[in-house]
Amino acid sequence: MMIIAVALVLIIAFGILIPGGSGWAEAKREGDNIILDSGRVTIMLNTAGKHLALTGIKEANGPEWITPEVKPSPLWKIAFSDGKETKEIGSDEAELRGAETGESSAVFIWKIPLDGGSASVTMCIRVHRHDPLSYWTLRAKLPDGWKVTRSDFPMLPGISASVARKMAAPVGWGLEYDVKPDMGYEANYPSLSCAMQFLAFYGEGHGLYISAQDIHGNHKVFSASASQGSVDCMIRNWPGIAEKGGNPYEVPFAAAIGVFDGNYYQAAQIYREFSFKMPWGKAGPVSKRLIPQWVKDTDLWLMPESEPLKNVELCKKAKEFFGVPISLHWYNWHEIPFDTLYPDYFPAKPHFAEGVKALQAEGFHVMPYINGRLVDPNSKGWTEDHLDKATARQENGEPYTEVYGSKVPLHPMCPSAAAWQKKVVGLVDELVNECGVDGVYIDQIGAAWPYQCYNPKHGHPLGSGHAWVDGYRKMLNEARKKLPKNKMLTTEENAECWIDQFDAQLMANTPVSDRKIIPLFPSVYAGRAILFGFQYIGGEDISQSIPFRAKMAQEFIWGAQMGWISINSIMAPDAIKEAEFLRDLAKCRCYSHKFLLCGEFLGMIDVRGDNPKLVEDKAGSYQGTYLVDLPAVIASAWRAEDGSIGIAVVNMSDEEHEVEMTAPLMAGKSYKMKVMWPQGRVSSLKVTSPVIKVSIAAREARILAFGSK
Repeated sequence: MMIIAVALVLIIAFGILIPGGSGWAEAKREGDNIILDSGRVTIMLNTAGKHLALTGIKEANGPEWITPEVKPSPLWKIAFSDGKETKEIGSDEAELRGAETGESSAVFIWKIPLDGGSASVTMCIRVHRHDPLSYWTLRAKLPDGWKVTRSDFPMLPGISASVARKMAAPVGWGLEYDVKPDMGYEANYPSLSCAMQFLAFYGEGHGLYISAQDIHGNHKVFSASASQGSVDCMIRNWPGIAEKGGNPYEVPFAAAIGVFDGNYYQAAQIYREFSFKMPWGKAGPVSKRLIPQWVKDTDLWLMPESEPLKNVELCKKAKEFFGVPISLHWYNWHEIPFDTLYPDYFPAKPHFAEGVKALQAEGFHVMPYINGRLVDPNSKGWTEDHLDKATARQENGEPYTEVYGSKVPLHPMCPSAAAWQKKVVGLVDELVNECGVDGVYIDQIGAAWPYQCYNPKHGHPLGSGHAWVDGYRKMLNEARKKLPKNKMLTTEENAECWIDQFDAQLMANTPVSDRKIIPLFPSVYAGRAILFGFQYIGGEDISQSIPFRAKMAQEFIWGAQMGWISINSIMAPDAIKEAEFLRDLAKCRCYSHKFLLCGEFLGMIDVRGDNPKLVEDKAGSYQGTYLVDLPAVIASAWRAEDGSIGIAVVNMSDEEHEVEMTAPLMAGKSYKMKVMWPQGRVSSLKVTSPVIKVSIAAREARILAFGSK
């Protein structure tokens, strides 16, 4: 039992969050098998042959999630380095030297020979009574001179594809994959591709949940790859490398692995509960956050033409047509070409500050673009602001390089570098306090992946760890100090680590292919973060109608602020039908902020009856095609802070449809149902059944609000 006590002390010492339980569950040994059982989930491992194999993850009265292994597969893999060589060793290669069970935990120890001594690796698994999750931790004790440069943990081999029919991944809004041979997912956290720290597999009402309970936002990679009959899943940690060898290494999070009933929405509720423990999850509800009221009131985002003063008249026409609060996202306000000579945004185009005032005089709020991550080595800032010293550097000392549509090589900056922090903060200060804009959009922070930076002068441990998150958090704290009252900051996409520091986040990059877009992020963060946009509007989306309507309709029912489209495109004479559709959605939204802005997302609603599929193969935003495959009428459910229930429903088709839905209401209770139309018309009626029948006109949206009688 001494080994277990030591392991528990180490877990506490390294600050890893593992929930307590109301009493202990059971851990026991049966021959070579070790079984941990919480009453909700059972974890089974086998220690035969001095190797450890995962043989089962099972829900009480549910399916077995692990397929039988022909040979042991690693549950962890660690890269050890002494500065001269790197050795990668997995649990399947190391000799298992100890396996002990406590009352509700199991501890496993491996010895690994290294030059100059040996390393010991300790893995602990704990369960708690009635908890559907198990909690896994890993640490290594190293001989002098040795460091850990990477760890893969946990590694879950052989997830049964016959049970795991679908996988949900936190890519932008969320993506649902069909689990089939050659399915693959690999993404760096935090980024657009991995905005939250969990994956979920599910099928036939049962699910497997895998997450990292990391409150610091350490750089990690989530991956899943499917072969015939099974899926392998892994979380990789890129640590901040210790200055001195021989120090102990701890994977900086507990992995939570367990089961649930349902689909991606129920998995998201598990993560949602944990999200309140993370710093960015503690910002509070949108209704109480110190976000400028005009940001909360915005129902539509438009992109004006770039020329100052010349863009005012069309903006005025758009305001008159849409009739809702509109904010403007202004690109190319600077003289330099897009994605070129960053960060030399000044001087701005002639009359920029004057143009900002002219738009504000018409009731618009103006938010220009800057990039928070990239620098052109041909820019003045590269030398004058010493940004050559602020680039994220590879281990060989070379900067990382990225190339976008401009074809100009650009270097990602290290967010911890003081020179880069000073530059971005200075740009925000100049735009807000000298040019008079209402806020600044700082591109890429919430979208692009972290790099491992090996520049020893940036004030962070070499490699990664949580330096990327910490660097941006410090930068944004300083930038926010420059904001006068009623000014704001936004970014591209929704990496969770900064949602408390941005007033809103642009959603535009969730990819399209054979994967289905799902509202995974709203299932966790709705009511706590403001999102705007949905995906890029492709060149033919408006003329082909259905692709445009599908994006706008999902944007509406998932709670985002509408639009994010160029004024020229949506105000074109041949776009009138789609402009009217967008207007109706935006107007309907403005009557329902208690649900769509401040409420809790309760999930999608099954819309039955006369509800044909809209299936079309359309051009993607950049290249290729994607399949629009949605019912004509879609709906979602929301719970306001006052406890009332709302349903957002929209018909994307050109025909009227009579449908029915089951609202999440208490059976046997009477409700007053208020129906709100885009025109502001409201009707009320008493309902005594959760089954609601609705006849909804072509291209129409409605809000159904249910309150107690």
